[in-house]
Amino acid sequence: MAHEAVEEGYEEEVVGRTAHTQWVPFAQALTGDLLFVDHRTDHCGEVGEISFGDPEYLPLWPSMTLMLTDLYNAVEGSLPLPTARRRPAVHEGRMLEWVTG
Repeated sequence: MAHEAVEEGYEEEVVGRTAHTQWVPFAQALTGDLLFVDHRTDHCGEVGEISFGDPEYLPLWPSMTLMLTDLYNAVEGSLPLPTARRRPAVHEGRMLEWVTG
């Protein structure tokens, strides 16, 4: 998306807002929303979310370590994960499921 925006002249609307060449996605929802690790120098290691209905990405955690710690605590305690606006749950003892609300 970032390369396409540059080629087609709408870089200002996309790059660093909903896409960047230094964002590495690692999880995707059925809706196309993504979690990514940011590798830009000034945001290195941050975890963010791209929601294709939103005009800007959402920074969620300052590091993958904090994200995994929060995730572990939420799963173990059956708690919502407010940063991601979802509650993680183990489905059928083998798969992580994200429950909204």
